[in-house]
Amino acid sequence: MSSIKVKMTGHEYRYDIFQILVLFFKKDDISFICEDESLDANVISSLDKIAGKASCIMKYQGKQVEKHIYVDMSNKRKIKNGLKISLLECIEEFGYDKVPWGILIGIRPTKIIHEYIEEGLDDDAIISKFMSEYRVRLDKAQLALEVARNEAPFLRVHPNSVSMYIHIPFCPSKCIYCSFSSIPVYKNEELIEHYLLALFDEIDAAFRSIKSKGLFVDTLYIGGGTPSVLSCKDLDRLLSKISQHYDLKSLNEFTIECGRPDSIDKDKLNIIKNYGCTRICINPQTMNEETLKTIGRNHTTKDIEEKFYIAREIGFDDINMDIIMGLPGEDERHVEKTMKSLEKISPDSITIHTMAYKRASILLEKGAFKKNNLAEAMYETAVKHVRKMGMHPYYMYRQKNMVSPLENVGYCFKNKECIYNIQMIAENITIVALGAGSVTKLVYPKEKRIERVANLRDIKEYIERKDEMIEKKRNAIEMI
Repeated sequence: MSSIKVKMTGHEYRYDIFQILVLFFKKDDISFICEDESLDANVISSLDKIAGKASCIMKYQGKQVEKHIYVDMSNKRKIKNGLKISLLECIEEFGYDKVPWGILIGIRPTKIIHEYIEEGLDDDAIISKFMSEYRVRLDKAQLALEVARNEAPFLRVHPNSVSMYIHIPFCPSKCIYCSFSSIPVYKNEELIEHYLLALFDEIDAAFRSIKSKGLFVDTLYIGGGTPSVLSCKDLDRLLSKISQHYDLKSLNEFTIECGRPDSIDKDKLNIIKNYGCTRICINPQTMNEETLKTIGRNHTTKDIEEKFYIAREIGFDDINMDIIMGLPGEDERHVEKTMKSLEKISPDSITIHTMAYKRASILLEKGAFKKNNLAEAMYETAVKHVRKMGMHPYYMYRQKNMVSPLENVGYCFKNKECIYNIQMIAENITIVALGAGSVTKLVYPKEKRIERVANLRDIKEYIERKDEMIEKKRNAIEMI
């Protein structure tokens, strides 16, 4: 099918319909036509509000398929689900593979599981309902339930607590798959000083607001970018600035993303450790030399191992490593090699990501992304190894535009769960986010409401207009 023309009648859930279609078809091949246009449509998605029926008619290769789902018209979620299910079932009738997560697109699966748990359902009933309402595959339903059970003890938070995220938007170099708010440090060294001064003002203001409301910081996560790309002097300045307001050693958890091994050395790790950091990330993404070169990493697998062992010698007993499935040129053999290398050095947690192609990545600009049917086999290979190591899944999230419709999952040994990661995905605690491109999430549990306050993404704009963001955040925190 060269193009998919879609007509909607009785509803305006265009976004939801589009998100199902892009699981199977190229987004540029999908177009929506007006309800009153005479053009023939390949897909007609309709909602009969009187009968309470969501329907889809799909015409393709001389064949026509119809699917109808009765829905509760008083429940917006169930209406959308019915429209998506009717479309999904039509597409599957034409021989397309069933997708592992059914109609769940860009959604935190465990949030739904926790709703079922609150309803008092047992495990069997939860899995059955999840599969029925969202067309999720059995193994994915079981994974979501396992993660929900494992993360549950960490979801109980003090009503006066908040967590904090601080963004350092600099890296040694730009990885070709990256779309985060970050820039190569070697091209922008003059920006670092100006950025830190603006960030320090935001840190001062944020802690004043937090203290004025009688709140305290539960976890701190410094991410990027690559925070450890800062010089020893600047790293010390940053941590000293935060410690002026809060005893970092009293935090429930304190994580710093060291990420790239070419950004860290013994001196930096000692500085980080001396300020009470409890958890660091050293992220190889792969343990294959050729792939590291391809994705823009200016280091070797030997560098990864050396920096890991230095961190262990200094006393870090909670080290995470990220890996990515679906990197260019990789298959199951490469994943097998990566996992055997990680088994040997034995980090405390491993986060398995599935490659997502994003608008700001160099890889997408080059047109190097293709839907990778190997990704699921690669993912299963990685999972087999982390399970063999004795790790369990403790947090999970999904993204749009993955090379395969899978998930990102954090695995860890017992008592090595990252609390901040759980909180960020669960959205059960206010996270005060500082720095360019960061997004503060204000959680109002009684109202079941979340408000977002975003900082400017462009670093120069952030520096020039930091007073606006400080004031905006101060007003938002005042409303907690």
